[in-house]
Amino acid sequence: MKPMINLDDRRFEELVEEAKARLLNSLPELTQIVPGDPVHALVDVFAWLTETILYRANLIPERQRQAFLNLLQIPRRPAMPAKGLVCIDATRKRTANLAAIIPAESHLPVGTQWFSTVGDLQPTPLLLDVVCKETVSTAQLLAFGITPEQLQLTSPAGSAAIPFRPRHLLPGRDNMDLAATVDKALYLGFSLPLPLVAQKTELLKNLAGITLNIGIAPADDLLAEQESQPVPRNLLWELAWQQTGVSDFDYLPLEQLADSSHGARRPGVVRLRLPKDTSLLQPFLPDDPANAGLRNSPPEQPGSTKTEQMLFWLRLRCPEQPDLILSYLAVNAVDVIGQAIERDVMLGLASGQPDQLLAFPQQNIDADSAQIDVEENGHYIPWRRVDHFGAAGAEDKVYMLDAAEGWLRFGDGFRGKLPGRGKRIRAAYYRQGGGAAGNLPANSLKVLENAAAGLQVRQDFPTAGGSDAETVTQMEQRIAALLSHRNRAVTREDFTRLALDNPVNPVAKAELLSGFLPGSSLATARFEVPGVISVFVLPPAEQAIGAFPRTSVGLLKDVYTYLSERSLLGTELYVLSPEYVSVALAVSVREQDPQTRQQVYKAVEQSLLNFLWPLPPGGRIGQGWPLGQAVDVNELRTVAGRVAGVQAIGGLLLYARNGAGQWQTLAEGQSLALQPWQLPELVGIAVQPDSPGEAPQAPNIVSGAGERDAIKDWIPTPVIPDLC
Repeated sequence: MKPMINLDDRRFEELVEEAKARLLNSLPELTQIVPGDPVHALVDVFAWLTETILYRANLIPERQRQAFLNLLQIPRRPAMPAKGLVCIDATRKRTANLAAIIPAESHLPVGTQWFSTVGDLQPTPLLLDVVCKETVSTAQLLAFGITPEQLQLTSPAGSAAIPFRPRHLLPGRDNMDLAATVDKALYLGFSLPLPLVAQKTELLKNLAGITLNIGIAPADDLLAEQESQPVPRNLLWELAWQQTGVSDFDYLPLEQLADSSHGARRPGVVRLRLPKDTSLLQPFLPDDPANAGLRNSPPEQPGSTKTEQMLFWLRLRCPEQPDLILSYLAVNAVDVIGQAIERDVMLGLASGQPDQLLAFPQQNIDADSAQIDVEENGHYIPWRRVDHFGAAGAEDKVYMLDAAEGWLRFGDGFRGKLPGRGKRIRAAYYRQGGGAAGNLPANSLKVLENAAAGLQVRQDFPTAGGSDAETVTQMEQRIAALLSHRNRAVTREDFTRLALDNPVNPVAKAELLSGFLPGSSLATARFEVPGVISVFVLPPAEQAIGAFPRTSVGLLKDVYTYLSERSLLGTELYVLSPEYVSVALAVSVREQDPQTRQQVYKAVEQSLLNFLWPLPPGGRIGQGWPLGQAVDVNELRTVAGRVAGVQAIGGLLLYARNGAGQWQTLAEGQSLALQPWQLPELVGIAVQPDSPGEAPQAPNIVSGAGERDAIKDWIPTPVIPDLC
């Protein structure tokens, strides 16, 4: 691309001096031109006019580009709002009466930003403690002064005692890993503040039958943020309940009214209905504290919570993913979005002219939420939004909306009905706002607009996902790509470019395998099948060892939907995620300066990671590691040797995990062959000093912790150390 010629390259002072020189050359009688002379004023005027003309002439190419964009009907992409969670607690300490329900779309202002709630919230004075039955290893058990044989004496014959210790987890600080528990469950203990202990019975009556909002977030929320429509996952929320005279607990499933987290796949709120029978809301008060958590009973409550404060316990499990890891759990939570709500905004009167434009008071309108009404016979009638008027008839009540600019456009009477002359046009409802400024850290949202007394806003979780609107320059850069594929997927470049440019869900890399037909398993995959297109996509990610980008189900669905609408008739389209092959590296390095050893080692590690990274600017040529490209040991050695400060590479070994889960070693001259749908994933690297005659030591690539012995009947048993 050639650089644009700048026509506005003459300054006012230069034009004045040139005009004076020309006048003195043309009129020798003018010995000098000084301030105060009429000629001096005329020179200034003409220089100013010339500079203005040059400036406006220099804007002509920009105007032409914008006119071209308008002809192509390419709108700017609007700002995306930030989303997050806040908790609104009832802090009145002297009454058991519950506060009024906070309705959906309540506003929370912070500076110039506006957030609104999504869904209703019943504030409660409840306190939440998250406790788990953390697994105790044999070594830890012995350190406590207890032998496995002694522990087994507490269990009935034919059953095994599984030792655990209760661990109080702090949401937002501790990762709540179900894999580290003996029963793959978290226990949520709900209690009341000390000032309300005397009104415990009355409070339980008020809590019976209400909707309880619980905020939840996964530990791996990076993938969750990239899923616009994640596949729901089933979480089990069970109320602990014990019949009189029965040692074991029963767990009653609670009615789940809604789950915006889609089963903890992204931050959201789970709405649970508490039972109306208050007898089911009971604390667990064992006769002997040593028995807390025995069998299936809830564990011991934290020491900061007194026994008389306890109200009831919930158990949280995930049968579909027993080793689920959560980062956050909170009560009285509600979803918030970085947009303000506007209602009944008068946009103007219909002119009766074709292609009428009306402006919203704001920019960055949420197009999906906008409801536009036009007055007809004294009543407001809703009209329908369309992307273009090409398929509209003369009587179709449709309009187009430029969400980023905040413009509303009606048809010309042939393509889209004209609103009646003089009729009022209003926006009955819409959301507006968004942008990266809405990505706020925790404790930023503190005020609820028009809040009743006794309510306190608590933001433990940061808001995220906000992005600014597309600039005109960024929009112009899409012209070439759009003219290339014309919003239709035909060639290989069309599919990859459309996948990368899709406005629904960000894609950092897209590769195409034509004719690749995936089967029910990799063994049944077929190649060179006519009419089949398989597109492999990866989301954006930061470079890190062992954290290569993973494609979520939501991303696959979004890209498939976007591409299928633009594919030719008869195309059998598949959008897939690559399969990773775990690799590890051991490198022995001889550095030039021993004083910079650590810096050189870090640079070697980063260079190898960047070389194997699947996203740009990684890979051989800065486009990311390609699908199916073999990993050559000699090439890796060359990459490591090019790092500044490296004198020589003593040796480099490549470790690859095979299909059986075992590691194989590849030395110099060998390469790791990959299938066309595979990519290497660097899960470990060991950079070490070079020892002549010795091979580099392998990195710590142990496959994982051992599995628990298969025992049909096992009993979780709390461990009480002999020494504290």
